[in-house]
Amino acid sequence: MGKLLRAEPEGLKYLEGYPQAKDLLKKAKWLRFIQKFKGYNKEVTKAFAWSFDGQMVEIRDLKLTVTETTVAAATGLPQEGERWFKNKSVDEQAWGIMLRNPGMDTNVFTKGILVHALKEEWASLLLVIQKFITCKGCFGSMYMYQARLLMNFLESQTLNLPYFLLLSLKKMSITVQKHIGNIEPHLYHHGLVKFLIEDQLKNNKDTWEQFLIRNYFQEPSEASGSSTPKILRKSKRKEKSAIVQDSPTTETQEVGQKEKENRTKDKKQRKVKGKRNIQEVYQSREPSIEEDYQTLSERLVHFQEQVAIAKKKKKGNRAYKKGVLVHHT
Repeated sequence: MGKLLRAEPEGLKYLEGYPQAKDLLKKAKWLRFIQKFKGYNKEVTKAFAWSFDGQMVEIRDLKLTVTETTVAAATGLPQEGERWFKNKSVDEQAWGIMLRNPGMDTNVFTKGILVHALKEEWASLLLVIQKFITCKGCFGSMYMYQARLLMNFLESQTLNLPYFLLLSLKKMSITVQKHIGNIEPHLYHHGLVKFLIEDQLKNNKDTWEQFLIRNYFQEPSEASGSSTPKILRKSKRKEKSAIVQDSPTTETQEVGQKEKENRTKDKKQRKVKGKRNIQEVYQSREPSIEEDYQTLSERLVHFQEQVAIAKKKKKGNRAYKKGVLVHHT
């Protein structure tokens, strides 16, 4: 099935292209149900499927009971006709009139009846059923259970659609709960889930938008019918990051400034210390009384001797340090 999104389109807009199907839906009392479809929230559908045990659903701060009666109340569909689901057989003679050639051998279609074998009015009605009721996504063929749904528009073949939808919700939830990995290909009935939740919220004097925002399914600024909502928890992380970026940096700047000043001070001290060492080696002492009577040439010779002694002493210190390092190595 791949990345197929089995979600219902917007009902009112979709039916504009199928006026004949619209008349048949109205006659069967299914029209208002199809027209209600507008938007969904995939994360809510996922939470519904994980929680539904066949009777009860708990999604964050909302609890609701899901029965045939509650499905009928939320969708506006009548609880009339046969309580039928996919595990029951279908009378082939009844739906044979939908075919372009009613006498054709349908056994040749091992993977469903090809759509082009149907009359045009039934093919368009089948597409509406596939989009909004079965949500299977395979639009090129008609399967037996879809043929039974089409039979609802024939005389004396009324089907209890709330019962069918209830069992379809149960089947979806069982399938989702068995899959640990990617469950999105198994999610459908997005709009139906929204109807059920909205009906319960209405009884609680609450709204769909407030429910989504309060339970972190979407942000306050998003449109109510958005089919690709953002998760509010992600925006909170972004908001937290923005707060950190916008916070005052005075303390950080002060610490950086102090470190810079300390480095400059240490550098100056190292320069002064090096200059002092040079001065200690080469600086001549004050002349004694005896030296005052010496000639200039004698003083020069004496100064050169002192410089030579200082260099020799410094060289000896370096050799000693080098020897110590070699010994430790």
